[in-house]
This record gives sequence, structure tokens and C-alpha cells, in this order.
Amino acid sequence: MLRTFTTIGLALTLSAGAAMAEFPERAITAIVPFPAGGSTDTMGRAAAQVMSKVLETDIAVTNVGGGAGTVGTAQIARARADGYTIGVIPAAPLINQPHMRQTPYSIADFDYICGLFHSPQALALAPESQFSSLSEVIEYARENPGALTYGSPGPGSLPHLAMEVFLEETGVEIEHVPFQGDGPGVTALMGGHIDMYMAIFSNVPRYELDAVAIFAKERVDAAPDVPTSREEGFETTASWWGGLFAPKGLPSEVLEKLSNACAETAKNPEFAETLGNLGSFPRYLDSQSVREEVEQGSQTNGAILDRVLK
Repeated sequence: MLRTFTTIGLALTLSAGAAMAEFPERAITAIVPFPAGGSTDTMGRAAAQVMSKVLETDIAVTNVGGGAGTVGTAQIARARADGYTIGVIPAAPLINQPHMRQTPYSIADFDYICGLFHSPQALALAPESQFSSLSEVIEYARENPGALTYGSPGPGSLPHLAMEVFLEETGVEIEHVPFQGDGPGVTALMGGHIDMYMAIFSNVPRYELDAVAIFAKERVDAAPDVPTSREEGFETTASWWGGLFAPKGLPSEVLEKLSNACAETAKNPEFAETLGNLGSFPRYLDSQSVREEVEQGSQTNGAILDRVLK
């Protein structure tokens, strides 16, 4: 009898191992927690197209918007942890929103597959603005406290926090005007209702905005004539970034296979070209590195949110 149980146990072990080695056996669903057509959606679809070839299976992108990304992110956290449901998530729903509202998830509810993309933040000016440089904006704001306004895609968004950090660095006062996303914010900017708009750089070419500065260490190839904040003599840099995440509890073999596929995607020239056209860039981080970035970002942005939203 003992021999029979041992044989059955060995057979089950071999069967489970064979099934694991065959991952993926069917299509994968990639949830984007924002509506179709936005930057996260575009990057998610570009990544899915490349990863489907690497993994030799279909990857269907599903948009689940709402709650500033929290609805779709919660759905990812609740999915079965088998590798067949993953998420393309930018940083904000993970590192910002849990500090702003009661979310049905925390950063501990995910397995971290990889970091995959980033885009620096940029400050865009209204048409026919009197300013021609970031330094001019700050000089005017210093002499006229509260006279200028800037927009962002919403309270607690990465552009909002980046601008507030910059204003803390410079010690000037510019009034924040929040919007429900980039569409309304850009419309207000182009109509002259606000003086400037803080956005991820990928929205600069998309909306044909007049960027006065990019908050990065180096200039962006897609806009070689736009100076960086560092060139203007400021220290603040900021970027919008994200990657691939899964529900907590993935089998280690599945996590490794997905992370390796992510690394191959980041090196793919077509993926880099798609992101480059958006003013964004591939940036691969392995599972441990992106976990550390999320944990550090949550700690840092939580402290900033306590200051700017109290």
C-alpha cells in the first residue's frame, strides 16, 4: 500500500511539473486600469503585442477604468494567481491612491513581474504665454505669489505631486487647478483658462503642447530643443512609470517566465519605437527591483500627500 501511495504521489508531482512547464497553455488577459486610448492603454497594447510573440500565446488587453485606476487595479489583485490574468499598471494606483482613499488592495497584494516603461514629466505653457523658459516662470511667480495657475490630471496624480515638489524646491506659490484627466486639463490650457499644465511627456506630442521644460536629467530625443529642469538650474526630476503586476501567489516558475518575457519586450525595437513616438521609454526592472521601487515610492509619496492634501 505504501508503494502504491508513493507511486501516485510521484505521478501527481510529475503531472503538476509538466503542466507548469507548459505555461502558458491558453490566452492571457492583461488588464489596463484606465480607459482605452490613453498612454497606459497604448503602452499596454504595445507590450502585449510583443509579449504574445515571446510567450507564443494570445494576450488580450481589457480596459477596466474608474476610481483613478483603483477599480481595475483591485480586479487584478482579486484574480486567480495562475499567470493568466496580469495587469499593466502605472505607479499612481499603487503608490498614491492607497494614501488618498480606502482601496480594496495594498502593495502587498501583488506579485511584481517587472518594471517596463517610464516617461518624464513636462511643464507645458498656454498658447501665447509671456514666458519662454522655466526660469522666467519661477522668477515671475516669486515676484507675484499666487498670480499664476497650473493644472494637473487630478489631486494626488504623479504630475500634481511632481509640481508640488518643484514648488517646494523653489519656494514659490502657484495655484493648483485639478482636472478629471488630461483631456479636460489640456482643453483648459489651450483655451487660456490656466497658465500652465503639468503632464507626462508622452502627452506633449500627443496634444501638440508647448513644453517649456522636461523634469529629467537628460533631454528627450522626441523633443531635443526642450531643456531639462537640471539645465535650468533646478534639482527636481520626475517621471511617470509602471510595469506588469499579478495577483499575489504566482507559482515561481510562472513569475520567472513572465519576467523573462518582459525583459525581452523591453529590448524589442518595435516596442521602443512605439514608446519613443509617445515620448516614453522602455525601462526594464526585474521583479525585486520594481518591488523596491514601489515600496520606496509609496513611502515617499505618502509623505508628500500628507503635506499637500491636508
